[in-house]
Amino acid sequence: MIDLSKLVGKNRIVTSLLLGMAFWFFARPSFVSIAAGAPFVLLGEAIRTWSSGYIRKNQELATTGPYAFTRNPLYLGNGVMGFGFVVMGRSGVLLGLFLFAFAFIYRSTIRQEEERLLEKFGERFSEYVRTVPRFFPHWPGWPSAEGRFDWGLVMKHREHRTWLGILVVLALMMIKVS
Repeated sequence: MIDLSKLVGKNRIVTSLLLGMAFWFFARPSFVSIAAGAPFVLLGEAIRTWSSGYIRKNQELATTGPYAFTRNPLYLGNGVMGFGFVVMGRSGVLLGLFLFAFAFIYRSTIRQEEERLLEKFGERFSEYVRTVPRFFPHWPGWPSAEGRFDWGLVMKHREHRTWLGILVVLALMMIKVS
């Protein structure tokens, strides 16, 4: 039997595009809702950018920068950004779709990633799990202050494309209001 959550999790880009089309269909933005939602979108992407500057995927366990406060800062950033888009869209349908899709996609994705990280990093990851929360940040974070933000990693992870995509969505929302 097909595990739908794994299928959707592995195809997050396609799923995001489908959700984007639903967003466009159901969104009823106003200038006020765009102004209210934009700070959340920008904060979410700032969290993603900060996170991208610390993660070396499949090479080392990220525990510094935002990873000292939450094990999944990229997904936290996605959540904050998604909430901002929902605020912009002013639709209960969008809120329901967002909450369902976010929980559905990331619950499975996080579980799979944690299994892989435990296998790869063993006790170090287990200690990290005991100290740092899965999603909602806590202060103080992981005891390590080492690690340095790297703009090269941000570019490698293509966060500049996400910033560009945000600008496109904001422009489309402004057009839809007009």
